[in-house]
Amino acid sequence: MDQMNGDSQNIADVLLNPSHIRENLLHLRRRLMLSQGEFIEKYLSKEDGTPLLSVSKLSNIETKGGKDTEKYAEIIAAQLSMDPALFQLTPDAFAKNIDVFIEKQVRSASGDNLSDLAQMVQKTSYVETLVRVISDYLTDNLISGALKPGDKLPSDRNLAVMFGVGRTAIREALKVLSVLGLIRILPGQGTFVASNSTNFFMAPLSWTFLLGEHNLENVLTVRTMLECTASRLAAWKATDEELDEIEAIIHSAQEAFSNYNFQKFLEYDMDFHLSLAKSSHNPIIYELLATSRKLMAHISQSGLLGINDMIEVDKEHSHVLESIRTRDPEIAYKAMVDHMANSNKRYKIT
Repeated sequence: MDQMNGDSQNIADVLLNPSHIRENLLHLRRRLMLSQGEFIEKYLSKEDGTPLLSVSKLSNIETKGGKDTEKYAEIIAAQLSMDPALFQLTPDAFAKNIDVFIEKQVRSASGDNLSDLAQMVQKTSYVETLVRVISDYLTDNLISGALKPGDKLPSDRNLAVMFGVGRTAIREALKVLSVLGLIRILPGQGTFVASNSTNFFMAPLSWTFLLGEHNLENVLTVRTMLECTASRLAAWKATDEELDEIEAIIHSAQEAFSNYNFQKFLEYDMDFHLSLAKSSHNPIIYELLATSRKLMAHISQSGLLGINDMIEVDKEHSHVLESIRTRDPEIAYKAMVDHMANSNKRYKIT
């Protein structure tokens, strides 16, 4: 594993080059489908709307680069909550991962950011109440058998009559429930109960986190407690086969990084933690961790990890696994404590 970590560092050294910034800025603007003027207005303007550069200056940067290119890339990176070094990737690697870089921008533009929805609901108390009421209605009917996963719900008009509220409030509540994973809204077809019934029993926890203050900090605190406990339990209870599966996930993540597939790397990061939680043989810890990590993806503003962050995550995952293999619960617990402390720093909490 140490050799692989060294290889990853070498890849990062070769991969990053300031000469790539201009082409990647152009690719980003085109991917966002913005004119040069719109791009400047959205990402390269002061708070009062004064542009930081002219259209001709941006055009020159996109075609020739120049001494100010890195400065403007850093400004844009801050707006996108991403590591500015990512603009130094080779154009092929940048293009391969651009949708990961701008995922939060796309989600926010489509209204699918759960934190934004929570803030909207907090301002409209009857919608907050309605979200809870509809959630309870769905859960109760699933338990009784009146509804089954995948069933179609009444139209928003009929739901409005059923709950005695306006259709606008129903639509807003359904949008929140859709992002929480309780229902699926299929345009032109209707609204359906989600196929994963577990989401219904995690929803009250999700909503409590989102409507409270310091949302991300609260989720990370709970996640840290769960991850560290899972690591301690895994040292006691995990089978050798389960630990081998976790090691295979680490190797797959390393391979994804080597192939510049950062989306896959992030997916394997999730797989690592959930597989470790599963090896604790405590299903409640597993479900709570799955919920907390899903929430983090919605409410974190830190964006994609940087290149060096991904290298550090790989090293820390390997260390956690090695600590669990010692079969000493306290060593395993300490390794995860350290990993979580570093993770919280990457999420800009500590």
